[in-house]
Amino acid sequence: MAHRVIFSLLSLILLYLANTSQSYHPKVQAFLHPIYKDKATNLYSLPLTVGSDIRSRNFLIDLNGAAPLLLNCATAAKSTSYHSIKCGSTRCKFANPNFSCPKNTTKKPMCHKYVSTSFSDRPVNARLLRDTFGLLYTPNGVYSMDGEKISTLTLTCTDDATALKPIPKAFGGSIGLANNHLSIPSQLVSMYNLPLKMSLCLPSTEGMKSYHNGDFWIGGGPFFYLPYLKDASKIFASTALIGNNKSEYLIDVKSIQVSGKTVPILGGPTKICTLAPYTVLQSSIYKALVTAFVGSVKMAKAPTVKPFSECFHSNGRRGVPVIDLVMSGGAKWRIHGSNSLVKVNKDVVCLGFVDGGLYPKNPILIGGFQMEDNLVEFDLKASKFSFSSSLLLHNTSCSVSRLFGM
Repeated sequence: MAHRVIFSLLSLILLYLANTSQSYHPKVQAFLHPIYKDKATNLYSLPLTVGSDIRSRNFLIDLNGAAPLLLNCATAAKSTSYHSIKCGSTRCKFANPNFSCPKNTTKKPMCHKYVSTSFSDRPVNARLLRDTFGLLYTPNGVYSMDGEKISTLTLTCTDDATALKPIPKAFGGSIGLANNHLSIPSQLVSMYNLPLKMSLCLPSTEGMKSYHNGDFWIGGGPFFYLPYLKDASKIFASTALIGNNKSEYLIDVKSIQVSGKTVPILGGPTKICTLAPYTVLQSSIYKALVTAFVGSVKMAKAPTVKPFSECFHSNGRRGVPVIDLVMSGGAKWRIHGSNSLVKVNKDVVCLGFVDGGLYPKNPILIGGFQMEDNLVEFDLKASKFSFSSSLLLHNTSCSVSRLFGM
């Protein structure tokens, strides 16, 4: 194993030298930015530099949110590079605002638009603005350049404190990644002529500066995760993204299997959501999964720990059944013990699924824990969702250390 790691590092150093000798500023192959996990909330964020403030702030990842970047307007206006977007301007028209711009007036009001978020039941009245936005990028899928690519983008802010209240104080706002023309990925792929693809590799450990980070990709692969030497997209399985609502990422899960045995489930679209710490199941699906899992697991039961209903003495996690989400088309998203069992203390683990009641909006809501150390890709042009299953099976993870170019 040590020889493989040394070989990998030498290969990457040679690749790095070859790239830097060709160009001091290599072309953007894809944007590659760290993802942090907040231990207190079990939520995920991007550390972003927005505007003239050189300090990065953590923005909550709202996978299904329609606001490209949502922050407090008073905070946004402090930036010396802040520019308001006026009614009737090209940028305002492009945003397709919900409010009609008044005519026959010399003073143009600011452009507003209602945007949906995953943490609010009602749309947010957002003001559109322009400001600089920095993301790290990669020329080869191996390392990130040591310096952000700064772009001027259309962002949003709000004066509505109630709309921002659900966002935990650890975060400076939210970044919405829904499939619309105002999203950060859509703006950047258009600006840099990249494929309309977005990928997440959520970390399983708390992120701090240069280590224990996950990855956020815009523009597609290749994806390299040492010491695994191959492009991680080669281990992808895929299924279609479904539904007409582009603000939600939905897939068609046909069945669930536990150790190869099928668990009956209700029909309906399965939603992927980074704001749910754990996968939420409609009650009958949850009970069937629990029954099948408890019948197959080889660990002794332990007292329950909320919000979970089934806990076990860890005992080395031996005999943990594999859970398969079987998609339309036959692809299987395999959930191994690292993504099915949550460690609640040194001796106890719990089945990391939650009962969502009888009538949830979606019978299955895939949460962040089940996505950790899995590379997932949203091909927004082809309406395709691809997933690696656990990278731990390939002796790597989403928290791989990244080399940085100059």
